[in-house]
Amino acid sequence: MSTTTPVVSGDTAPTQEQPPIALIPERAQPDGPVTTARLRRTVAGYGAIAAAGIALAFIAGRRPAANLGVGLIAPGAGYLSAGKPFAYAATQPAFLISLGMWLGSGNVLAPLTVWGGTALASSRRWVRWPLARTAVPAAAVTALGAVLQMRKRGFQHAVARREERNARLRELGATSPRPVVSAMRTIAANAPLPEVPELSADQLAQQRFLLDRALQPVAEFSGFDKIEQFQTSSIRYQVTSCALSLAALQYDYAPAFHGYLNVAQRNLIAKWQERVCWAYWSKESLWGHLRYNPDPVPKDNIMLTGWLGYQLASYMSNNQDENFRKKGSVTFNHPGGRRFEYDFHSLTEALVRNFERSDFTLYPCEPNWIYALCNGFGILPLPIHDRLYGTDYTERILDRFRTGFENEFLSVDGRTIGIRSAWTGLTVPAMTSVLSDASVIWQLAPVFPDIARRQYEILRQGWVNLNADGTVTLDLKGWDKIDTGNYKRSNVSALLWLQAAAAELGDSEVAAAAGASIEAESSPTMRDGVKYYADVSTQGNCGVLLASTARTNSHFNRVNRGMPEQWVNGPILQDADYPDVLVARAVSDGTSLDLVLRPGAQHDRQTLTIGRLHPGQTYRTIGAIDPDVTANADGIAYIQVDLEGRHAVRITPTATRNAIVP
Repeated sequence: MSTTTPVVSGDTAPTQEQPPIALIPERAQPDGPVTTARLRRTVAGYGAIAAAGIALAFIAGRRPAANLGVGLIAPGAGYLSAGKPFAYAATQPAFLISLGMWLGSGNVLAPLTVWGGTALASSRRWVRWPLARTAVPAAAVTALGAVLQMRKRGFQHAVARREERNARLRELGATSPRPVVSAMRTIAANAPLPEVPELSADQLAQQRFLLDRALQPVAEFSGFDKIEQFQTSSIRYQVTSCALSLAALQYDYAPAFHGYLNVAQRNLIAKWQERVCWAYWSKESLWGHLRYNPDPVPKDNIMLTGWLGYQLASYMSNNQDENFRKKGSVTFNHPGGRRFEYDFHSLTEALVRNFERSDFTLYPCEPNWIYALCNGFGILPLPIHDRLYGTDYTERILDRFRTGFENEFLSVDGRTIGIRSAWTGLTVPAMTSVLSDASVIWQLAPVFPDIARRQYEILRQGWVNLNADGTVTLDLKGWDKIDTGNYKRSNVSALLWLQAAAAELGDSEVAAAAGASIEAESSPTMRDGVKYYADVSTQGNCGVLLASTARTNSHFNRVNRGMPEQWVNGPILQDADYPDVLVARAVSDGTSLDLVLRPGAQHDRQTLTIGRLHPGQTYRTIGAIDPDVTANADGIAYIQVDLEGRHAVRITPTATRNAIVP
């Protein structure tokens, strides 16, 4: 038995411990071919509208229609022609707000309404400043020329930085200036089992913050931040952040524990189906696609298909739970009575279809806006689905995705471009940031380890400074300086993604320094046995636990290798009471079970359910009240333990196997 994993091709298969490193690809123009075509179309479209406006302004003379023509050249400019400078001034912040609405929710109608509405409103008056007919076009041409000149100079400087960075990358072993094509490598089934350490008491206390939210009734969201449901503070992102942290903890520390850890993950999948997590889409499809379609899956919306898809993939890979293969296992119930029924297969197929029909390959969250981070999550269900069910999604998509990322979402000097308009080709420079770089590094490490390592080395050299006190100072700008879960000023989002990326790539020094900075800046608090960071959002608290418990190559292994056969078939801790029993470690070698437990709410005797045993087999127990136990006809046994502090339990089969009486 073997599994296939996407890696980077070469003469010999690279090892996970020392991933290859890619050079920054060379480009003869500032942007990739798709972006360049979109930008040219945008400039041509604006030029045509402006030319029509200029013609109208001169043909109409002093009649009101001339103001309409001037207003087509720039937002509110018709008010200048109409002699209303204060109305022009008031239009500028209104237009900026409308752009924010477009960016934040895909509402393309907002800027069009402000621009077109002010142009029409200005046409109710006769021309009072005819000079505007020449001044406004001249200002527009000057501004466009200045932008193009800045773009040219910026490109020249970026090329110089690219050469400097590539020289450094060559010192680290990079050899190819071109994107390296993905290939498939076989991991032998007899490869060494991943090491499974144990969670500390402090980490278990942090885990309780997540479990308390995940184990409440599905329809309740106590402890979640409720701000708005369009952008990064949305409850849906908090749900997935919580789920991915729990999935990572299960794989790395407790692969042989199901119980309340699985219940928590299933609850979080169910929470996605609550209306609060997907109601935004009916509005966004209306004002972004200009048609009403409340079904959140078929078109765009990778902020649902990508995030939920990876959440499902992680749970199913860890637990071999086939329930989510069934049609309707993920159902979005519209209040109007419609039901949108999906499952893991159909959600993954929706990802593939959207990747295939997008010119960028990466595809939008909100209508029009493509985020690198959301697509980083969206690519990860594909290799997991292929591994579990033998599909060919990575073969169909991975190379295209790589080309799209390298061409359209990588700056000339090698930074991750956080966002791109699919319609116009425009970006938001503030979102080319440490947060975008670091999050995408962690996301792409399982599928493009050479890109991940390149991006990390660029980030490490240019934006990360280690301090003598063991903390780290980052060169932050833009959205780096906010907690994306509550919009408060904080460095935590950039720090936690840096810690996760550094840990995945084996840079323990930077990972530890980022963790120390989070501890120093974020008010760690312990209350009733639960640890959390008082100055950090719920989303941030979930992310901090993911980052602080991350280990070298753990994300790569979780996506590509999955659960080794011994973990899949060996004994498990099937059930334990929460929060009375906290599971710091649970792992099987295929026949025995090793546990490390700590008491939670109660320091007393606890009953544990052990599953996946051989019916009739007697097992020797170390650390339990009874020295041996026999599995029943269902392969289940019950043991009792006294929990006062850290408590190790080992269960091993003996030579005795009793007949099961029907």
